[in-house]
Parts: sequence; structure tokens; C-alpha cells
Amino acid sequence: MERIDLNFGVFEIHSQIIIGKMKEGIHYDIYKNKMLIKLIDTFYGTIKPFSYVCVRDKTYSIDPMIHKYNSRYENLCSIAVVERNLMSRSTVQIESKFFKPGKFCKFQSVTDAIVWADHQIALKRLEIDHYKIYN
Repeated sequence: MERIDLNFGVFEIHSQIIIGKMKEGIHYDIYKNKMLIKLIDTFYGTIKPFSYVCVRDKTYSIDPMIHKYNSRYENLCSIAVVERNLMSRSTVQIESKFFKPGKFCKFQSVTDAIVWADHQIALKRLEIDHYKIYN
């Protein structure tokens, strides 16, 4: 595991999962997203399947159109959002409408998010293998 600290968040890079925690008060926009994409390309390239787990334990804002932009990356299998505070207002339901259907989910624990993300990666690998066999 490698830990990378960017000016807007801290990211743990694992073999097939990135766990990200944004910094308090930032606005996550297309420019920050492009910096993160550059980091992701360094570790996973454009072919290796991976998932992103976002741990939302700080208050920050996000442009939901980022998810529409990110949905074009074939190797990004899923996004799991961990929100432990049930009393705070969640935007996950709205955000999920901008990403790949069924591939953007909310969890209360990092462990549950990772299990789901690993499953999504396994499904993507099966899809890739199936494509190779029949094409």
C-alpha cells in the first residue's frame, strides 16, 4: 500500500482499490479530479480494473458532474462511498445518477465498501475474460 497526500485529500493506493479521504472544506471539481486521474493512471494505467472507496468523514463539496466524466473510464469498476454519520444529509443518491448504473453505492463501514468493491472488480474481470473468449 502506498499513501499519497495531495493538496485536497489523502489517498491509499492498494493493488486494486484506492481509498480516498478528502480534506475539510475543499470543493472537489474537474481540476482536482484530473490530478487524481493522473495519479490513478500512474498506478493502474488505463486497462487494469480498480475501484474507488471514498471515506467521507470530513465536510466538503463535490461537483456531481465529475461522476459523469469518470464514468467514461472503462477500468474504473465502481465507486463506494462510506458515510458513517447517519444524521448528515447525503448526496450519494443524486451523485449515483451521474455514474454507471449500479456501480455507485453507499456504505457505513470501510470493510463493507471494500468487499463490494472487490466483487465489482471480479465482475469486471469476468466481463473482460468473456469478451476475450468470444471475440
